[in-house]
Amino acid sequence: MSIIKTKDFGIRYGEKIVLSHANIDVPIGRFFAVLGENGAGKTSFVKALIGQNQQISGDLQVNAQRIGFVPQFREITRDYPLTVSEFVGLNYNQGWHLWTNSSEKEAIQDALKRMDLLDIQNKRLGLASGGQKQRAFVAQALVQNPDLLILDESTASLDHEHKVQLLRIVKQLQETENLTILFITHELKLVSEFADGYLLFENGEATQGEASQLQSLTTRLTYSHFEDEVHHV
Repeated sequence: MSIIKTKDFGIRYGEKIVLSHANIDVPIGRFFAVLGENGAGKTSFVKALIGQNQQISGDLQVNAQRIGFVPQFREITRDYPLTVSEFVGLNYNQGWHLWTNSSEKEAIQDALKRMDLLDIQNKRLGLASGGQKQRAFVAQALVQNPDLLILDESTASLDHEHKVQLLRIVKQLQETENLTILFITHELKLVSEFADGYLLFENGEATQGEASQLQSLTTRLTYSHFEDEVHHV
């Protein structure tokens, strides 16, 4: 069964066509890398998935009751007042209550456990390492048990060790919980190690395939440009 399926799907901003006639089929429980140069349509597609982009055409089916979205790394200063646990629990705070009930507390503890954060749950997030902070962002997205988890360049600001640590945990969740992952990235080395499929946005079109096919694509894609972008994030 597919968790994302499109038919002749298109996205535009005013008169500018970002994506046209895209036929995408992402099966449930897969780890798909989302690739393409900046401006190729990756973010526009994700916004359409989470209902933030209405300038669309064609058919888009998202068979997920809940979507967890982890945006690009946001700076958390040392004086940030919330603990790791309180930060993860913000997913439940919609501006009208500042507490969590027993079931929500249980879900927060579960998300902390899944991201290996239980031992620092009472630490102020501002004092955590970069890798711990990013795992807290993922835990916040996991707290309501999504069917689809979208990582928007979530490893870009991390050193290689923490990139691998984060993705190993996410990969384990995919394999043990049948969680579908969309990982937006420019880093092919990580794709080859963790992804099992890809979506490529290029020249207003979207193509997909198995991760094993990526090596043959690199001869015609300017991924050296992508890697340069990573080094300047």
